[in-house]
Amino acid sequence: MLLMLSLALPARRASATPGDMTHYDTRYYDLYTDLNADAAHEAAVRMTRMAEEYYARTRAFAGVITHKFPFYLYSRPEDYYAAGGLPGSDGVFIHTGGGDGKLMAIAGKKTGAGTWHVVQHEGFHQFAAAVIGGSFPPWINEGLAEYFGESIFTGDGFVTGVIPPWRLQRIKDEINNHTFKSIPDMMALSPQEWRSNLTISNYDQAWSMVYFLVQGGDGKYQKPFVAFMQQVGRGQQWQRAWLATMGDASQFEPLWKQYWLGLPESPTSTLYAQAETAIFTSFLGRATDQKQTFVDFDAFKTAASSEDGLKISPDEWLPRSLLESALRAADVSGTWSIEASKLTKLPTIVETTPDGTRVVGTFVLRNRKVAAVNTEADALPAIVAQAQKLAQDGKKPDAIVLLRNGIRQYPHSLELRDAQKELAALR
Repeated sequence: MLLMLSLALPARRASATPGDMTHYDTRYYDLYTDLNADAAHEAAVRMTRMAEEYYARTRAFAGVITHKFPFYLYSRPEDYYAAGGLPGSDGVFIHTGGGDGKLMAIAGKKTGAGTWHVVQHEGFHQFAAAVIGGSFPPWINEGLAEYFGESIFTGDGFVTGVIPPWRLQRIKDEINNHTFKSIPDMMALSPQEWRSNLTISNYDQAWSMVYFLVQGGDGKYQKPFVAFMQQVGRGQQWQRAWLATMGDASQFEPLWKQYWLGLPESPTSTLYAQAETAIFTSFLGRATDQKQTFVDFDAFKTAASSEDGLKISPDEWLPRSLLESALRAADVSGTWSIEASKLTKLPTIVETTPDGTRVVGTFVLRNRKVAAVNTEADALPAIVAQAQKLAQDGKKPDAIVLLRNGIRQYPHSLELRDAQKELAALR
């Protein structure tokens, strides 16, 4: 991979850039922006983690990052459009061939969730052109870009695979109202046909198809999907690669519809909890490095609520807006605590969600920096409760399958023995 550079971001004025754009030399991107220093710093941190997330999630079928990517972030829409941004768009990747091209986006006066969704989506197109290669159909290109567009930035990484409840409901409505194209018609769309009809429905369908291949069927489609991506990346025609790896597509449509229509109202609530926990853990790790301690989560929350309450090294800076969003979510998402790790003795952030899922956030310190943040979820208590409800409703076979899968997924759960007893009682 590309050699890692400092995130301290020494800025220099670049004469080749338009207007008041300043050049920031970051780890994977040449960042050009007219935003203030803090906003530029946030962009640099996010873009570094974003490139690493792309690489980590696609390394089974992608190459390596060999050069920096140009990224232009504008405060004024008129500058974005004058530089070649598509009329009516908020962001675009302009591909000039050979893996080159530039990523552009409108930040406005202040970046927000919408800005970063666009950047993560278009940024994946840039990454794919340079690192993955191959000629993919639009539903793959756009579906993967949306998959990463929905990812949640946590400070030291991203949480991918989330399904916003509002978007899930829209997917269900689009399936039930027959708004989507047939799967053969969607797969056959050419890039020109896609661009001539840029509808929300098409983006929803592409995302839902890719999501199903990545996450559906308890992961059984992941290996053939990776093999498909590898073959296309090596230059194989995508139709032939699909037949060789995925087989006959005739059963794809009913399985895809069944998957989405069967999802509960908030199917990725645990992932959202992990994102919140990871954000707090990133800040706790930085404060711990500065020798700051907290008797409990309330003490941490009080410090975090103050502008300068948490001690953080300038080299480990994270945007305060990230912490503020987690604080707002924490008020309604569950109960929180700080516990000492039995292995490292370092403090950990623990969230217990309303359904009983326990999410533990841990960090690793190395060379006076947070080297890694990890979250581990234990949803077995919630699974046991769901299984009991199914059994009470006369759905004992479904309860047994649910418990078996839960025990397999959480073998180290504190509730493992209770789950095993419940399963034995149902047999």
